[in-house]
Amino acid sequence: MSPKRSSTKRAKQAVRTVPDRPRPGDLLINDPILKTISRAAFALVLLFALLLLWRGHNAPGGGFIAGLMTVCALILHRIANGDSALRVDPVKFIPWGLALSFITGLVPYLLGRPFLKSDYGYLTTALTGEFEWATALLFDLGVYLVVVGAGLALAYALIEVKPTELVEGDG
Repeated sequence: MSPKRSSTKRAKQAVRTVPDRPRPGDLLINDPILKTISRAAFALVLLFALLLLWRGHNAPGGGFIAGLMTVCALILHRIANGDSALRVDPVKFIPWGLALSFITGLVPYLLGRPFLKSDYGYLTTALTGEFEWATALLFDLGVYLVVVGAGLALAYALIEVKPTELVEGDG
């Protein structure tokens, strides 16, 4: 075998062993710092979202902002770990949220009261003491489910599009 052929053969082998360049998002998936920080941030953001959901019927907050915060926490988890924290299609949350919000308004109407009329009362437990409950929380929970479902569906759809792909309507 001539020296020229062997050097050409080695060059071809070298070209074959060069790995594909990673996509920009792939560089973050196995980052240990991001994974560690995202675990703590994920838990804190979800706890704060639940607090906003719980207090939203008579204080600033509610289902919408709690849903947005939950979407942000779940997107952070997806960026850090490369997979979704949910094992359910997020679009399935939307009809459940709409149904819960609609039923919350329909029940008072069927009882002869205005649509979406909220009832409230006080409940005392040994763990939490006395706290106010309201049916507006059920409406907020429905809004929360709709926002989480729609927000994650939109985010996941955007994640799946590669920067080099043409989208319908692009020339």
